[in-house]
Amino acid sequence: MNPIPNPPRLSGDIILEVFTHRSIRFAGAPANEDFGDADRLAFLGEKAFDIAVVDALFRQRPMLAVDDIERQRDQWASDTTIDSWVTEYKLRDKLRYGREAAEAIKEDPKEARHLFFSYVGAVFAQSGVQTVLNWIGSLVDPEYEPSSPEASTMDQSFSFKKPRVEPQQPFMQQQPYAAQQTYTPDIPQFAPPPPPANPPPPLPQNPLSPAQPQAAFLPLFNQTATQRRLSVDYPAAFSGPAHAGRWTVRCVVNGIEKGQGHGASKQLAKEEAAKQAYYAMGWAPRAL
Repeated sequence: MNPIPNPPRLSGDIILEVFTHRSIRFAGAPANEDFGDADRLAFLGEKAFDIAVVDALFRQRPMLAVDDIERQRDQWASDTTIDSWVTEYKLRDKLRYGREAAEAIKEDPKEARHLFFSYVGAVFAQSGVQTVLNWIGSLVDPEYEPSSPEASTMDQSFSFKKPRVEPQQPFMQQQPYAAQQTYTPDIPQFAPPPPPANPPPPLPQNPLSPAQPQAAFLPLFNQTATQRRLSVDYPAAFSGPAHAGRWTVRCVVNGIEKGQGHGASKQLAKEEAAKQAYYAMGWAPRAL
């Protein structure tokens, strides 16, 4: 039996989302602004997995009939196969869950499928469709030849030869060279826009990370709140003229305001609100 290929690596907050079971999530937890939650990743991953399996079977030589492709696709997507991959990759060992869910995670095929497809969806979200095609294709067919991440079109992925068709020239009566004229339209010249008068304000410094003074507080606060099962909301309001207004964002934890931020952009105000709330919750000493 050939060893299975290594899975593509994940990075950032998406790892926490994939390996945090719903049994330790609290109601009203804020969804990640980039990818949502594990259920969305699992839905995306299941669809991407199906395409990748069909793609690998479609490429096999000698060619498989449609009935054979459908039959083998169902075999690769079976509960037994998915569970074996979850075991081989030791995905359950990385999963955090409540004690009441321990038995279901070990025995329920739905839990294995959700975990595996969440990982596939996370790979798709971070690295793109070609990375998923290469990984799942190698799982399905040991002789699968991965393509480069840039090869995302049919012309790049397949080597089918296309007949060369010369463009047909319309019939026109040739005029004498002296009679031919070239029309050059007058194109108005525009000066490049001037640089902005004031550069955007920098992000507030993060004293908890001296090596990265511009590191954001917002993801740190959201991750800490999720781990402590706290409900967080960020109601925002805009005031002033449209071209020079300011945003006010409040950080509300379990219905209680813990921080408030102001800024020229909503993101800056939200970052400042998260920073104030982080200190207000007593999770870090006040900066001097």
